[in-house]
Amino acid sequence: MDLKLHACAYSFHTLPYKTSFTPPPFFLFRLQVMGSCRALVKGKMEVIEPGDLLIYPPGELYHLEVEAMDGNIESGDYYLLCEGSWIEQWWKTRPRPIQQRIHLDAGMLSLWQQLSIEQHRIVQGNPELIRHLLCALCLSLDRLSEESVSRQDPLVRSNEMVLLMQRYINEHALRPLRVEEVAAAAGLSVSRAVHLFKKLTGYTIIHYTQEIRLSNALERIRYTDLGLENIAGSCGFGTYSYFHKVFKARYGVTPKEVRGRPPETILEGTYVITSGDQNLSGVSPDARKFLTN
Repeated sequence: MDLKLHACAYSFHTLPYKTSFTPPPFFLFRLQVMGSCRALVKGKMEVIEPGDLLIYPPGELYHLEVEAMDGNIESGDYYLLCEGSWIEQWWKTRPRPIQQRIHLDAGMLSLWQQLSIEQHRIVQGNPELIRHLLCALCLSLDRLSEESVSRQDPLVRSNEMVLLMQRYINEHALRPLRVEEVAAAAGLSVSRAVHLFKKLTGYTIIHYTQEIRLSNALERIRYTDLGLENIAGSCGFGTYSYFHKVFKARYGVTPKEVRGRPPETILEGTYVITSGDQNLSGVSPDARKFLTN
């Protein structure tokens, strides 16, 4: 099977961010799962919200902006870069707009997560498994695109409920926070809120809250002189030992190691990207050139 995955990861932003690429030589997939941003679609900057899938064929211009919307800056997405005759044939099987709306299905998100894990596996990497996971993901995206047409109105309403919960978490994540509060912010029962949030974002409420806390902590480590224990407490972590544990699990480095790195270093998922890094796991040399230009 002629199909190659060059990069696959999750990206999360809570500060203003812009990126522009020359027309990519690969297919670029990007699925918004949290918050919002703006992206170039056929020459026009469009608002991208949870459930928006962007697929740029080779040669299509790409530009992304994360900025404040409704007073908040937040954008989380899965992305991947790939090429090969299989994906070219898949692309031609039907008319495909660059931007389309899909249902954020937990099974599809799990596939994307598993693809990212396999792509970054340092030992015993399995290219055949990666290719089959990528095929399964593409076919799942087709199915979800069709399903979204039939459930558009309920999905819009569900997205509104999830956005209310996300906004509440964004505003209160740095203090002790209970799931009951989050559910009440959207006028839902706890069981309904937990189910809906996981279904549409792929995250539990607790995991999402932890992402917000870790992201805030990361920025304070990089750009302030506050002590690490002070940062842990001010970002909602009960103890420094717990903060150290979850931070290392999330980013692959300790808070102290991050403080010792230049601020322009970019953390992506569980690996670190710098412009001079020649041993970046999970990203092909061709994709590294593209991503670091």
